Amino acid sequence: MGYYVRTDQGTKLFVEDIGKGRPVLFIHGWPLNHKMFEYQFDVLPTYGVRCIGIDLRGFGRSDRPFCGYSYYRLADDIKNVVDALRLTSFTLVGFSMGGAIAIRYTSRHGKGRIRQLILAGAAAPVFTRRPDSPYGMPVEEVNKLIKQAYEDRPKMLAEFGKLFFANPISDSFQTWFSD
Repeated sequence: MGYYVRTDQGTKLFVEDIGKGRPVLFIHGWPLNHKMFEYQFDVLPTYGVRCIGIDLRGFGRSDRPFCGYSYYRLADDIKNVVDALRLTSFTLVGFSMGGAIAIRYTSRHGKGRIRQLILAGAAAPVFTRRPDSPYGMPVEEVNKLIKQAYEDRPKMLAEFGKLFFANPISDSFQTWFSD
């Protein structure tokens, strides 16, 4: 079941909520959306798992506000969803950039609410002078990807995908980036 949760700043976040049982909240990586977890959403509910996926602000079916994309704001967005769904004792799964957001959420809001934290290929931030810099990727490279997204998003997505896959991107993989 898909619906929207409004954040404390008024941004609408799309949430996919499937199954009943122990809740697992999935946070996608950049530049994906909740559809990246489609295989988990197809299988886990048959094992008594409630799968909850969020399209982060700016991605998928969620609003695309002009600002508010810091790890702190994104972690606060997760809190708004957790509060709206009244989640307790849930598993939080963060992939890539979603891992960095999961870490921020856990440190700011997770006390007594999270049962498990799963980080999958987390782009955990380096806590130096630039805490918003993803680990393993210089700020200049991140800025280059953002610039490419504005100039030629399809080309940027194809090149970004080649970093992770030896074969050309499949049709089903490409649908992760659109609605």
